[in-house]
Amino acid sequence: MNKILVIEDNELNLKLMKDILISQGYDVDTAADGEQGLEKAMENDYGLILLDIQMPVVSGYDFLQIYNKETPVIVVSACAMETEINKAKELGCADYISKPIQIMEFLNTIKKYV
Repeated sequence: MNKILVIEDNELNLKLMKDILISQGYDVDTAADGEQGLEKAMENDYGLILLDIQMPVVSGYDFLQIYNKETPVIVVSACAMETEINKAKELGCADYISKPIQIMEFLNTIKKYV
């Protein structure tokens, strides 16, 4: 399934990821915060979820603790310290992409999971 949910509270980052993914033929759904993202993720089937960590209402870490489906989750975050990456992976994320994203690295990581 090539439907991807992007959960990102920064409008510019959200638009950038959405535009890149659409240009590659992916079907993209978006959420502007973790709470909205969690609702969409629980109600729909996605092939992949891209998740920011620092968000209002429900943080990326909270999302990872609550979310219980098999869909792979890739964290896309400016929090690139090793402790942050390890915490996200311990909570179940499949992979981690640091911001600012490098387009080719971003797409290659996406292709591993979709």
